[in-house]
Amino acid sequence: MIALEHVNKHFGDLHVLKDITLEIPRGQVVVILGPSGSGKSTLCRTINRLEPIDGGTIRIDGAILPEEGRALASLRAEVGMVFQSFNLFSHKTILDNVTLAPIKVRKHNKETARKRAIELLERVGIASQKDKYPAQLSGGQQQRVAIAPLAGHGTQGHAVR
Repeated sequence: MIALEHVNKHFGDLHVLKDITLEIPRGQVVVILGPSGSGKSTLCRTINRLEPIDGGTIRIDGAILPEEGRALASLRAEVGMVFQSFNLFSHKTILDNVTLAPIKVRKHNKETARKRAIELLERVGIASQKDKYPAQLSGGQQQRVAIAPLAGHGTQGHAVR
């Protein structure tokens, strides 16, 4: 469970997140919608401590999210996020993009990660594109590549903007 309790964030005099309280149960997918400048990206970035908060608490499975260090890195691995810009590596194939985190962050065996990545790409309908590069795909296909790892890597929660 991801829980935000009375979270506040300011950028100078601009109060972007005002006393946000939110619970996201394990396995639930949450889509944040709103007009430009309403704080969607800031909210997502605070959940992973990519953006510091000015007040309140963020908990994952009851544990307060640390501000930095290995404990934070470990908890970040449990929360999947997809941002508007997808953050795909242009010099890597679609398959390489999807296997990168399981191999480098979670220390999975390359063959196991490859097999799982193909399953995930099948779930989002683009396994046939696995050997292509991001620039060779449409925006919608690139978004599905970014979402694929969230489809089954056992993360605690997902935030998609």
